[in-house]
Amino acid sequence: MTILGIDTATGRASVALARGEEIVALGRLGERGRHACELLARIDALFAATGLCPADLAGIAVTVGPGSFTGVRIGMATAKGLAYSLGVPLGGLSTLEALARAALPLWRGSAPRLCATIEAGRCEVYAALFRLEADGVRRETDDRSWRPADLVREIRGGVPVVGDAVATLVSTAREAGVELEAIEPQPPLAGGLALWGCRTLRPGAAYRPGDLLPNYVRPSGAEATRP
Repeated sequence: MTILGIDTATGRASVALARGEEIVALGRLGERGRHACELLARIDALFAATGLCPADLAGIAVTVGPGSFTGVRIGMATAKGLAYSLGVPLGGLSTLEALARAALPLWRGSAPRLCATIEAGRCEVYAALFRLEADGVRRETDDRSWRPADLVREIRGGVPVVGDAVATLVSTAREAGVELEAIEPQPPLAGGLALWGCRTLRPGAAYRPGDLLPNYVRPSGAEATRP
């Protein structure tokens, strides 16, 4: 199976093609705000670099959030459009779980748990805790938004953190007299997403409209201030 992975929910967006247990091509997009104009061109570049074409795809995997609201929508809309037009299955994975999975090969410590975290704006971060296991990661908490100080108190050190909110959490922890271990730099997510799709999407399955919904975690700014 050849699977296309798409992540535009994070500031370090990426696309990738994977086959079996191998990432065959990976492309990075520009910083947040350029996803919409670059995404399809980057996907085309992956096909050109590998000699593949859209008809070779057996499925598509995409991050569904949390993350940039606009980025989530761009990635999901593109993934749904491609899956519908090609008649292939579509799978969605939490951005935080995708981050935890991508970080696993980079971690050389002995801690059994990992905190995946990304900036959420409004002086908050998105985060979830995962347990590291021989065959991957197992979720311990739901995705949610946190005040950094509250999250530091929750993990209490001894839990490595990964994601673009690492600097915020490390700084907050030091102010509280706690040292956090960081897994850096933040890895691109699309490759791991595509590998996850190779393991989870069913060969020959069709696209099912309406199955995949975004995981925004909290209301948008406009919704939060609406009377």
